Amino acid sequence: MKTLENPLEMVRIVVFLCTALVLAQCVTPINSSFESARTIEPGDVEITGGYDRYSSGADGESDFVNSNITVRAGVGLTDRMDMKLRYTRLMPADVDGDEGAGVNYFHIAPKFSFIPKYLAFSLPVGAYFGGGSSWVTSPKLLGTYPHKSNKFDATLGFKADVFFRDWETYLGFTLGMGFSKDLDKWAIRPEIGYMIDPGETGHSFSWGLGLVYVFQGNK
Repeated sequence: MKTLENPLEMVRIVVFLCTALVLAQCVTPINSSFESARTIEPGDVEITGGYDRYSSGADGESDFVNSNITVRAGVGLTDRMDMKLRYTRLMPADVDGDEGAGVNYFHIAPKFSFIPKYLAFSLPVGAYFGGGSSWVTSPKLLGTYPHKSNKFDATLGFKADVFFRDWETYLGFTLGMGFSKDLDKWAIRPEIGYMIDPGETGHSFSWGLGLVYVFQGNK
């Protein structure tokens, strides 16, 4: 990766993402999911922890921007619907040895199953807080291939981040996998992601790892 010696060049590269947040810290919006198209069974509670890193760039240049730590809790409401709460701490990269203070993100996300375990739609509504606030909705479509062994699945995700302040929109794509002895109970979920600003040359790339555990209720 080529090092950017000119600070103005770095600003130009990441500005398409940073300006969307209108925050004191410059961070890339969240793109990670750490989930499949399956919904939580009624009465079950799902807990997720995750870590991911983001780099952004343009014109062939890229640089590390921020890393995130995520905690999420969800509960099954019906056979085809669940509800999840997410908190993510976004930690900006060091700039000249001065680490940024970071940004907080919260959302609430109902999730609806169109085809159980294969196709689902989620509608997170949340906000970024850090030297200001920026509200966003992120409609997301998840398509999953669940292996019949129930030990592996692969998920493609597509979402659009729409920021309420200026209606700026970003498109995100993710590819994730789930590994477990029983996906109904727990899963390790590695994931990569790619986000773009339509009409601009800027982009971001992310990779991360999530751990999901399901506390099963009385059936």
